[in-house]
Amino acid sequence: MEIVTLSSKGQIVIPSRVRKKFSLKEGDSLVIVEENDTIRLQPLVNLSELWGVDKLKNTETMLKEMRKEWDDELKDKAAL
Repeated sequence: MEIVTLSSKGQIVIPSRVRKKFSLKEGDSLVIVEENDTIRLQPLVNLSELWGVDKLKNTETMLKEMRKEWDDELKDKAAL
């Protein structure tokens, strides 16, 4: 766990170890996610960097199964 201090301008410094771990560099964007009483910083993913990632992880079958489940759920809801 790292501790950071908020500056008078509302800025924080992300520790070097964390920047290296998540490959963060100057100019990268982060998203602030508020969850109840928690603040989370999450790197903003550039979608073009994800091109082909599903093939690398062999997720095609899983995606087909998920789509089938969603289609089945929609059919069940439509039948009501």
